[in-house]
Amino acid sequence: MKHRCAILLLIAAPLWAAEPQLVVRARLLPGSAVVVGEQLRVQVDVLTDTWFTAAATLPEIKLPGARVQAPSSEAAHTSQVIDGKTFYGLRYAYRITPTLAQRFSVPALTVSAQPGQARAPLSAHSEPLTFEATQPEGFTTGEPILVASGVRLSQSVSASTLDVGDTLTRTVTLQADDTPGLSLPPPATAQLNGLRLYPQTPVISNLDDGRGTVSGGQRIDRLVYRVEQAGHYTLPALQVKWWDSRNHRLQITQLPALDVEAHAAGRYTPAFSVADDLQALGRYSRWQLSQHLLAWAVGAMLLAMAGYLLFQLWPRVPPLWRKARATLRCVCRQLRLLPLNPRHEKDFP
Repeated sequence: MKHRCAILLLIAAPLWAAEPQLVVRARLLPGSAVVVGEQLRVQVDVLTDTWFTAAATLPEIKLPGARVQAPSSEAAHTSQVIDGKTFYGLRYAYRITPTLAQRFSVPALTVSAQPGQARAPLSAHSEPLTFEATQPEGFTTGEPILVASGVRLSQSVSASTLDVGDTLTRTVTLQADDTPGLSLPPPATAQLNGLRLYPQTPVISNLDDGRGTVSGGQRIDRLVYRVEQAGHYTLPALQVKWWDSRNHRLQITQLPALDVEAHAAGRYTPAFSVADDLQALGRYSRWQLSQHLLAWAVGAMLLAMAGYLLFQLWPRVPPLWRKARATLRCVCRQLRLLPLNPRHEKDFP
């Protein structure tokens, strides 16, 4: 009897075990004080003392005056020791970029997940967070603000010597670290007399570290000019003003001006005289056309003469035919020729 009770206790022990725990922790990186345009992360750790059978479900964050990028579908693995007990979990990150200088409040995040050995999905919530965004020095209100830990600016031009009517393309590439591509400002453009600028749609993308984590942004602008007048042109120098989030100071990255020479469109002289060839071809065509006209004219004249003669001689045709028949009959009688067709003997009386 005791042995049977022991076996039942061993079988029922997992049923009496405590439910797995679900812990959610959130924190701000790099801190609770940022400048407008600087990106910070809300790092969310979803932990359990067993394991997860599926990815966690996170809520949406909406903050007026800031752009919020939701976590990617792939999460990093992490482990923490809480009150002497090891927890294993998944790490997610919201990316927030404030666009206004104000104080922001991130509400408590309710996360649901399915830990191993749990009879139903569990839910837990994090503590609310607050941070403040201030206007960086050197920028006025309403001015585009680029905040990054590093900026790279480069340019290329399709040609430096052109003719009137040609197009010139100036390609400007801007790359910034620790900021999304949508935060990159466009280059300053100016109209130049003699060059017409045609705006093009920029190519904006995010840079990643090869593992799906966004490490920065890139913007490629193509400034297309059409040369309308000959002369010497100078494409203006370009500069990007940005806030260095690593050294906490204003930085300016510049591109030099570009000189372009446009010439009047020269008259093209072909290797073979097209005008002479066309003239000779025209003469040949005229000669052929004259022959055809002459042939048609002669044919028309002959037809007209034949019609006139037939019209004049037609009244005389029946008498001549009757006279010819009478003469033929007379000859046949004198020669005593019999008709080949007896049925027509009456034709030869």
